[in-house]
Amino acid sequence: MSSRQSPTVRRRRLALTLRQLRERAGITSAEAARRVDHDASWLSRIETAEVRPHPNDVRALLTLYGVAGDQAEAVIAVARQAKQRGWWQRYSDVLPDWFAAYVGMESEASVIRTYECQMVPGLLQTEDYARAAFRGAPVPMRDDEVERQVALRLARQAILTSDDPPLLRVVIDEGAARRMVGGPEVLHRQLLHLIEQSTRSYVQIQLLPYSAGVGFDGSFVILDFPPLPEPYPDAAEDRTVYVDTLTGALYLERPSEVAAYAAAHEQLQALALAPGPTRDTLRSIAAELHT
Repeated sequence: MSSRQSPTVRRRRLALTLRQLRERAGITSAEAARRVDHDASWLSRIETAEVRPHPNDVRALLTLYGVAGDQAEAVIAVARQAKQRGWWQRYSDVLPDWFAAYVGMESEASVIRTYECQMVPGLLQTEDYARAAFRGAPVPMRDDEVERQVALRLARQAILTSDDPPLLRVVIDEGAARRMVGGPEVLHRQLLHLIEQSTRSYVQIQLLPYSAGVGFDGSFVILDFPPLPEPYPDAAEDRTVYVDTLTGALYLERPSEVAAYAAAHEQLQALALAPGPTRDTLRSIAAELHT
């Protein structure tokens, strides 16, 4: 199991597991809640990961569902982990709930696949590039808010230098690599940073050139999570798609939705330049900035 444990991932997996165990037991949500002395809305919020259940309540539900022994203890252990606070909570003043969920999942992802058509991905941004991106955002921010957002973005990047970094598979549209965020010097340093990061064994960066034709109208991220150990029941999702919007985000988990985005990312990889030619092209773009 990943050493980068996230209470967000634990809560979402616990929610799905409890729902599936209840359905397997043939008990309705209202009946299950009543038999553990709660109302139906309480269990509904647990099964949609809106609230974190107390481990004692989880134990009562598992007993009701006929789950005992090591399997029950494994689920209860996850319930305890789900109640912990994530490191990102210290940025709660600038971190909306809809994005806090993403940061929590990103923190434990074993594989991160992303396509960016407008900007360099946040995990690969330099400090100056990130600052310029926030200052130029369509929603104005105060200077102190910008600095807090930059600090959060840099803190997120710590997963790439952890003892157990995720595999990062990035496709960047050429337009994103050429967009003059922060001016020529800031962009030049950002491109050199991309080249440097692409030499890491677990980071793959591919550029989708203009010559490839039409790309994909919209950025997205696919997060894969490491499996939980036995005897935890095989009932938790292992992949989520995240789509950012101006005022919120979409989290897609249905198999058909995830499969569609996974196929799109594979197609974008096939159209994009290989890692070596990508580095050559990025060097060429960087050199243009100094001519």
